[in-house]
Amino acid sequence: MMRRHLVSLASSVALLIGLGLAPAAQAAWPERPVSIIVPAAAGGGTDATGRLLAKQLQDIFKQPFNVVNQGQAGGVVGHTNIATARPDGYTLGVIYPYAQYKLLGQADINRDMFTPIAQYNFDPAGFHAPINTPYKTLKDALAAIKANPSKFKIGCGGSCGGSWDIPVSGLLIDQGVDTKAINFIPSNGAAVSLQELAAGGLDFVTASAPEAKALIEAGKVQPLVVMSDDRIPAFPNIATVKEQIGKTFEGGAWRGVAGPKGLPAEVVQAMEKALKQIYDSAEFRDAMTARGFGMRWRPSADFTAFLKEHEEFTARIMTALNMVKK
Repeated sequence: MMRRHLVSLASSVALLIGLGLAPAAQAAWPERPVSIIVPAAAGGGTDATGRLLAKQLQDIFKQPFNVVNQGQAGGVVGHTNIATARPDGYTLGVIYPYAQYKLLGQADINRDMFTPIAQYNFDPAGFHAPINTPYKTLKDALAAIKANPSKFKIGCGGSCGGSWDIPVSGLLIDQGVDTKAINFIPSNGAAVSLQELAAGGLDFVTASAPEAKALIEAGKVQPLVVMSDDRIPAFPNIATVKEQIGKTFEGGAWRGVAGPKGLPAEVVQAMEKALKQIYDSAEFRDAMTARGFGMRWRPSADFTAFLKEHEEFTARIMTALNMVKK
């Protein structure tokens, strides 16, 4: 009976092949162009890094990887469209600090909506003062702010609740500063805050060192610290938090690649492997360094764990700052 069944099955397969109806083997992803959503306008840092990745992904997979800029609502639109895309591997995106969206009541975006693939970038926050400041070190600034927090105006380097002021606020809270008494000043970007700092309208500004580079070199801004474990190669004279107060404290902006929840494992594996190849390439490293972008690699599992840390840290600091929308 088993023999008759096998003969019948073989005959059926032969008939299908003869008729040209045999099911084709599934082709490897990607079979067609892939969209890379960048939740930022063209010309900015996120756009630049996304295009660097897209170029090499196209070379590796022999399919177009098309950057789609969606920076509306401060990145809410782009992150939402990455999270809600069809999970077939043909819509992926660059994600960056997003936890504040939910806390500010802008959009209910969280890590469970994504399939994290890999982190490739980290730019540490910095803390800057005007060149004529009496506070020449982070230790000096912390002591003064702690003694009289309401005296100081600190520029957020953009909208308050972002990549720069949240980690700096975390450091201040860790050092016992009453951050609710500080006057945090939002702006339309780091450049605006830094210009105001140089003009004497602010006491300090949270921003990255590359954003302050022109004013530092012009002798108008004094960088006090960089919030990374090690000094930045492009700014070797700016000391870290640990060097100044003996305690490690890291924070800043980061970027990674993700897809919607439910992305097929084979897509995640293929992309993770390709992104690591790109990350290790001289072409990518040279391009990132030339533009002042920091490098940080986290594969899928580690990036997934990091997003949990990002959400918990942001919630803790924004709650302490009384910034969470009820």
